[in-house]
Amino acid sequence: MNQDVILFLKRVGVPDNVIKHSMAVAKYAEAFAVDLLKKGVHVDVNKVGIGALLHDIGRSKTHTIAHGVVGGEILRHSKFKDYARFAETHIGAGISRQEAIGLGLGNKEYIPSTLEEKIVAYIDDRVFEDRLVSEEEALEKFKTRLSESPALNRIKQLFSEMRALCGKEWSYEEHTGS
Repeated sequence: MNQDVILFLKRVGVPDNVIKHSMAVAKYAEAFAVDLLKKGVHVDVNKVGIGALLHDIGRSKTHTIAHGVVGGEILRHSKFKDYARFAETHIGAGISRQEAIGLGLGNKEYIPSTLEEKIVAYIDDRVFEDRLVSEEEALEKFKTRLSESPALNRIKQLFSEMRALCGKEWSYEEHTGS
């Protein structure tokens, strides 16, 4: 299935560097989901992987904050329509209705609601290009762009929620035993 998704991304014009980033997000997000499964948390690992691969599909049309909404539109008109919310809700820890209106993204809330959507948003927030960084490093970058905004507070809350599920900050090295 992942090859089908990657071919679809290429067909709609997602740049290679974005595909590389999405593949890294999928790798880390699936590993995170597997670790949660081992802890007895019910999560659909396959859905996480496909959602992670598709989350930035809107970058085939724009590299603005609207890429999430654009990605949702692309996915709703494809065989991957069930993954539209992964594109719409991955930015930071989501975008509130009020923020969406202010950003010209419509009168809709784009906050991740399922565990699978939250995992993709969390891992995407921590993957710079194709490298997983610590929560602290990720938050430093967000603080520069977002100051102490509601968006930054949502990211901190998402990080806290994911740490609570794992018992600590998640590390790929611990997952792989490296």
